[in-house]
Formats: sequence, structure tokens, C-alpha cells
Amino acid sequence: MDETLNKKRKLAWWAITLIVLGSLVAALALTAGGYVIYVVAQYYRIPDSTVLAIENNKEEKVAIGEELTFTTYNVGFGAYSPDYTFFMDEGISPAGESEVGTYATARSLEEATYNIEGSAAFLKSLNSDFYAIQEVDHDSDRTYHMDQREMFKEEISGYASTYASNFHSAWLCYPFNDIIGSINSGLLTLSRYQIEESVRHSYPVSDSFPDKFFDLDRCFSVNRVPTVNGKDLVIVNSHMSAYDEGGMIRSLQTNMLSTFLEEEQQKGSYVIVGGDFNHDLLLNNPAYDYTRSNLPFAEQFQQQMPKWVGFMFDENGDSPFPDGFSIQAADNVPTCRGADVVYTPGYNYVTTIDGFIVSDNVEVISVYNSKVSSGKGEMFSYSDHQPATLTFRLS
Repeated sequence: MDETLNKKRKLAWWAITLIVLGSLVAALALTAGGYVIYVVAQYYRIPDSTVLAIENNKEEKVAIGEELTFTTYNVGFGAYSPDYTFFMDEGISPAGESEVGTYATARSLEEATYNIEGSAAFLKSLNSDFYAIQEVDHDSDRTYHMDQREMFKEEISGYASTYASNFHSAWLCYPFNDIIGSINSGLLTLSRYQIEESVRHSYPVSDSFPDKFFDLDRCFSVNRVPTVNGKDLVIVNSHMSAYDEGGMIRSLQTNMLSTFLEEEQQKGSYVIVGGDFNHDLLLNNPAYDYTRSNLPFAEQFQQQMPKWVGFMFDENGDSPFPDGFSIQAADNVPTCRGADVVYTPGYNYVTTIDGFIVSDNVEVISVYNSKVSSGKGEMFSYSDHQPATLTFRLS
């Protein structure tokens, strides 16, 4: 009798255990399924050719023959202190081993504030006429809901401004060690002169799952600045995709930008595109002598060239852009560091991926990359990028 009772108790125990486990598995499946449905339902692409608001607009038009400056800077949403590493960055050690970053969010509100304030103050010190700033967050979980747009506009005051969303997402439960949450980030353009019109154009992005949820919503903003001779000075702020194995998406993006440049060329516009191109702008550039056996800044890094690096020029020195446009990039210091490991001068891979595309009716006087130093280091103090500045005049 006791033996039969014990058997019944064991069977009951196993049944309860299986029911509980089954319920937990079902609950997890429902939760995961519900979350996927939520993310997919929240996904949308901003329509192409979206007109942007122009704030604090100016009245002055650009004079012909006047010396002007244009600075571009990817501020890395205030997260990239020199010891910050990013979970999507993958480098290659000197021995050929993979090195992958850790974080997805800014490590603290204080650190993000320090970096954005430092970036804004540095840009202000350059006193440029135009600024193209990338990865500027607002109301994002990864940056503690700071409004970095307002921080830049308050520090660099007296400029007309436009803002184009370049990355928006639902609440992303990834990576598990440093959950991203929701993101709103974009391109802030500042102008000392009147902006007649500003339009956001959507770049092609990956449609594959889950890539499309981590590359929303790449674009370039077109800011039309009138000149005294009736032509437009077209100031473009651009940020192309970074993590694009094989370069297919970036190729589509450069083709789209090239078509836009041709259209502006036919109108007789003065055109300058500033931004983070996520392509090496120096290798095979006809203005320099760099080749794969003579890499830019080769004496400044030990890591091997990472897989994410694309190239704007082919081996013949040709770019994807029309005749009548030149790529202007400097090699005095790099503009981007690998963020797969803590920045250690002489070790991390460095390159120039920030610069300008300029129409031939714009006279280029100089292009120069700034070394951003502070108490935290001699370079890359507030971001994994450094600013590039073009000095020019309109012909």
C-alpha cells in the first residue's frame, strides 16, 4: 500500500514539475513572440524627401569670394570616452584574433554630459560658418533622455539649425549585458547664414532581419543656403551605414548620393557634402600616395585593418561620384579610431572616414582634421571621431 502511494506521489510530483516547466516555456515563448511582434509593429521608415523645420533662421546670404569654413564631426552620442568600447565594433589584433567591444549605451549620464559639453565647446572654438554634426541623441534610453540637440545649440549659439532623424528604434532588448532600449538620434546642421529650405533624404538600408532594426534610418539632409548671386550653396550633412559586410548597402547609398550630386550640378549649385562616410577617404585618393602596402597612419596602429572598413576610391583612383566633384580629406591626424578595444595610442586601428565632397565651382583653400585632446588623452577625447574642417570660397 505504501509503495503504491509513493509511486502515485512521485507521478504527481513529476506531473506538477512538467506542468510548471511547460508553463514557464510557454510564458517565455509568448513573451518573446510578443516582443518580436512589438518590434516589427513599431518599425517604420521615415518618408523620403521630408521637409525639415528651420529654427532660429538668419537673413544674411553668402557672399561670393568670401572665405568660409565648414566643420563635420560625429560626436558618438556622447558615449565614446577614450576607454569606451562599442559592442558592434570588431577589430583584428596583430596576431589575427578577433577583438570585440562591450557597451551599447553611455556608461553614465555624467560621462555623456561631459563628452557632449566637451564636443560642443571644441566645435565652438573652431568658429566655423557651418557645422554638420552626427549621432546627436534626444530622448534615448542609451543617453538617459538627454536632449543633445539643445546642448549644442545653446553652446554654439546664434546659428540657424535643422535636425534630421538618422536612427530611431523601438525598445531594443539587446545586447543582454547592456540593453540599448529606444533610440532617437540624428544629424544636426548649423548655419551662420540663411537656410532657405531643408529636406531629409532617406538612404537605402538593409531589409534583412534583424539588421534593419539596428540601422534605422540612414539619411542625408540637404540645406539650401542662398547666395548673393542667386545660386544655392547646398550644405549636405551625411552619415552612411557602418556595419555592412560586403559593402552592398554602402554602395547603394553612394549611388544615391551620386545621383543627387548630378542633379545639383545641372542646376549650377555650389555643393558641399560633409559627414561620416564610413569609407576610408585616403587610400588610392589621387591627392595622396596611399596604397594597401602603404596605409594611411600605418605607423600609428598595430591592429590589422578591420572588416568594417570600406574604401571610397578604387585601385585606379576613381570615386563613385560624378566628374566635377572632388573628395576632400586630410591626413594630418585620423578622424576615426577602432572602438573594439580601449583607445591606446599606437595600437588601435585609425583612419580618416570624415571629410567632404565638393563641387568644382567651390574653391578649396584647405582641409584639416583637428586633434581633440583633454585631460583624458591627446586624441579622441570626447568621441571615437575627430572633426574635419574645410576652408573654401565660392567662385
